[in-house]
Amino acid sequence: MVRYELEDGIYRSDIFERNNETVYIDNEPEFVYVYPVKKTNGYLNLDTLNRRYLSFPQKRAAAKIAPEVFKTNNFDLDLITIPFKFRPSIAGVPAQLNTNLNALIYAGYRSDWYTLGYDQNMFGSFDRYSNHYGLTVGVFSGFGSTLIGPWFTKDQVQLEYDGVVWTNGVAVSIAFNYLTIGLGLGWDKLLDTNKSVWIYQNKPWLGLVLGINLN
Repeated sequence: MVRYELEDGIYRSDIFERNNETVYIDNEPEFVYVYPVKKTNGYLNLDTLNRRYLSFPQKRAAAKIAPEVFKTNNFDLDLITIPFKFRPSIAGVPAQLNTNLNALIYAGYRSDWYTLGYDQNMFGSFDRYSNHYGLTVGVFSGFGSTLIGPWFTKDQVQLEYDGVVWTNGVAVSIAFNYLTIGLGLGWDKLLDTNKSVWIYQNKPWLGLVLGINLN
């Protein structure tokens, strides 16, 4: 779910002193070019006459440049897993922290912020830094496994086995550079004939969300 690099493309920025203006970023080895974007007859056009460039080489000996922030909003499609599920106490069974295998598709709305700037190093020159922050909210659905046995069926099922569940829910995730972490609220449906006696059928749980961006 991490998009930590500022790539060429459409962003929102205040760089031209107009709040939240649409701009186009063109990355070059020594410079970052920023173009205002205008819409004419339903098409986007780059305002090349008002192009602005930011000098962002890897190292710079001149004065520190004020950081600039660029924002983008996108539809988000991810493959996620929930490695830990916390299930509250129910039917005399203590609260559980489950670690069963699962794989889910996540779809939501995502906002990303990219900051470019300079920090002074011990030699007096300025090193470029680039930070990324992200926020995404959406829904997920997929399949996983869960332990079925006497404890979780009020002694209605005597053998123990791994049952297949259909998982659904909502999640919120935040990102900082390489790190992404999220919290999900979901529920499981057991897909075999013991679903009527499984104590967690359609009961809510909280989970840790980890994912890989697909788009």
